[in-house]
Amino acid sequence: MRATHLVLILGCRVLPDGTPSSALQRRVQAALSSAAALPGARFLAVGGAHGQAPAEALVIERMLIAAGVPPSAILASPSGLTTIESLCACWPLLERALAEEPGATLHVSTDGYHTLRCRAILALWGRPARAAPAPRPRLPRHRLWLLRVRERAALFKDVPLALYWRATGKLRSG
Repeated sequence: MRATHLVLILGCRVLPDGTPSSALQRRVQAALSSAAALPGARFLAVGGAHGQAPAEALVIERMLIAAGVPPSAILASPSGLTTIESLCACWPLLERALAEEPGATLHVSTDGYHTLRCRAILALWGRPARAAPAPRPRLPRHRLWLLRVRERAALFKDVPLALYWRATGKLRSG
């Protein structure tokens, strides 16, 4: 059976020993919860390696397998150090997966404050996505406010870059 849903999971901090941060755990759990109600769901794990830590995508893949997801239902793109770099790096895998099932729905699993930027980039590249947000982190209000402000500011960098990459052909269907 071909996938009718593709759940893209955005990586985030991984400790050098491969332990996922609480944010990454929330994102993966949100993806699994969303996928439970989606027939034929597959997963696309994205995110590169920072410093001595393993690539975020590979940690996500390991977490999905540990949760009982068959490896055949997981794609991993272990490149990219920022949101837009990771989305660009996964683009060939994403395009192939969605071409295999033209009617498939794309879902993005990340933190709520990060969802707008991810969905905006994907929409600018012609792939609108539904949100599959992680539960709100248990952080003080001022910290959440700062995260939201940072995300809105990042739109001013990533939206023009996404448009430029689309216009110049940086996105390739590999």
